[in-house]
Amino acid sequence: MRLLIVEDENRTRELLRNYIPWEELGIGEVRAARNGLAALELTAEWTPDIIICDVRMPKLNGIDFSKRYRERNPRCKIIFLSGFSDKEYLKSAIFLKALTYLEKPIILEEVQAAVEAAVQLCTEENRKQAEELQLQVEVDRSLPFLRQEMVRKLITRPDSPHVGPALGSRETFLLPLHGPYTVLAAELFWNPADHPEDPHPVQDSLLDAINRAAQILAMHAIAGFDHANRLVLIIPGEYRSSYRKGRDAAENLADVLLRLAGPAIELKIGVGEPAASLLDIPAAYRLAADACSLQYYYDHTKLVFADALGRHEPLDTNREEVRLMRGQVQRGEIEAAKTTLRQWTEHARSRMDLDILRVKDTYFQFLLTVLECAAQSGVAEPAEDTERRYMWKELDRISSLKGLERYVLTFLDLLQEQPDGEHAAGARKMREIIRFIHSHFHEKGFTIRDIAEHVQLSETYLCAFFKKQRGQTVKEFITETKMNKAKERLREPNVKLLEIALDLGFTDANYFTTFFKRCEGCTPSEYRERVMK
Repeated sequence: MRLLIVEDENRTRELLRNYIPWEELGIGEVRAARNGLAALELTAEWTPDIIICDVRMPKLNGIDFSKRYRERNPRCKIIFLSGFSDKEYLKSAIFLKALTYLEKPIILEEVQAAVEAAVQLCTEENRKQAEELQLQVEVDRSLPFLRQEMVRKLITRPDSPHVGPALGSRETFLLPLHGPYTVLAAELFWNPADHPEDPHPVQDSLLDAINRAAQILAMHAIAGFDHANRLVLIIPGEYRSSYRKGRDAAENLADVLLRLAGPAIELKIGVGEPAASLLDIPAAYRLAADACSLQYYYDHTKLVFADALGRHEPLDTNREEVRLMRGQVQRGEIEAAKTTLRQWTEHARSRMDLDILRVKDTYFQFLLTVLECAAQSGVAEPAEDTERRYMWKELDRISSLKGLERYVLTFLDLLQEQPDGEHAAGARKMREIIRFIHSHFHEKGFTIRDIAEHVQLSETYLCAFFKKQRGQTVKEFITETKMNKAKERLREPNVKLLEIALDLGFTDANYFTTFFKRCEGCTPSEYRERVMK
């Protein structure tokens, strides 16, 4: 702690400074000033916790100095010294809530006892302040999740007996008890190369940012993710599609959300019809979710209002269309297959099905058909269940109908004869892939996803592209690369098996031996013995 002595008498000032064991009392730094004015200048850059101050001094007396310093540091502890029994000064000391008032001539033991009391008081106040700060940090940390639970309750069971009493705490839940309210729903899309595939860290980070955003707090909006991983905001007031009825405010809010999410996350935002009361919020939420789904059919639209919802019909997989495409691909009529896919996109757009998973499934069936034909022609490997699941995850991350079409078209492109320019571009891409594999195959945890992210292709497309270009799978090439490097190192007689294993990315020599024997038909030791003869 810091202590300041303000005393115009040199003898008293030096006595206090040099004859009290400050460190034993918990005082780490002691400074002195000869009057109130000098003390005021000193404290402009240095903040004492405790002040021992004479009352009567030239230029600026102790009472006036203390008043002015207290404005900057109200928690400072003040001990007054005086050689006069002056009632007015005593009253001022009481008004300033001085810790004590000691008469001169000073007795060091009394000063020491007063400082001990001041240190104890400061320590206790600091402890309480730290506890309050920690409590506030914990409250701030929990607020996003408390508000999320309220959002989930309001969009499902606003008549719950806990909702009304909880909303009585406006500081926590922000919303008024009475409507109207507007509900926004947003789907989030991102590439796992930019953010974790698990949505929860992304959601937690965005919720924290939303609950700190001044513009959103000023609207008294609360946010949370529903159980379908949609972001939901509930805002007091009416926001409709007309600029006369709040569209500009809704668009500004959308801009804030897009900025908070960052450039790597795409948001599709829908706005429901205003809810007149708490009980109307679930219906408003469903309309907002439908408007959000409608965004799938538009490109570069900031947000869609519920009044844009028109006729929409289910889009089911048409097996005849799938068979048509299969026949076209098998006959090498790739342009015709592309036309079939584009016509399907127009058909999907005309139906405006709001069940986007059902829409994606129709394209998934086309994709499986294309890859099945590619496998039959030797361009790709037959898709196993795990690969099918991964392909679905890739397709599910696509944020628009046009994006679905483009995704399937890229696989049809693989089956087409490439012009010279495209063939050269494909060769450059292959060199980049092979160079990356050679540089990183030995790293622990190296996967096909790492390659795909580096060359900016989907894993599914990368595997099909590599197979077409080289006639072997990516996994086969990585295994071949590891084996070639292993054989090269085994020709060095002094290198231990464990060292080779670790250099190739294996965790131990036993795993390396199993891998080598499976590929070569003999153990590394047997191979070394054979080549060293």
